[in-house]
Amino acid sequence: MPKVGEISDDEYQDYHEIHRLTVECILDSISKLKKRNRAPNITPGEVAENDAKILELEANIEILKKKLAAFEENKVSITPPTDPQLDSLKELIAKVDKLNTNQKIFVEAVKLSTDALTEFNKIHPN
Repeated sequence: MPKVGEISDDEYQDYHEIHRLTVECILDSISKLKKRNRAPNITPGEVAENDAKILELEANIEILKKKLAAFEENKVSITPPTDPQLDSLKELIAKVDKLNTNQKIFVEAVKLSTDALTEFNKIHPN
């Protein structure tokens, strides 16, 4: 797997794009969970469950930031993202964006964010 200095400009841009898309997907899910927590019909248990997922998703964003920094500092190698991987992440983000904020849907939003993170980790496993 190549390091930052060993990939083409296009691969470098694609890596940044896939990183941005993954973070965007997770942030969208966090936003939906926070919105759900303000709903008048939410139970205290649902709020607690959502808060735990928000913390988990926020931790994932921090991991992504550290991975990007390690890549930029030429400390780790990646598998350059493919067009199908970029397309897959774009589809995941579109699905999260379309979800409403009822409690059953939050599970799907978190799953889609986890799927996005899984896709990113195929490119940057360290």
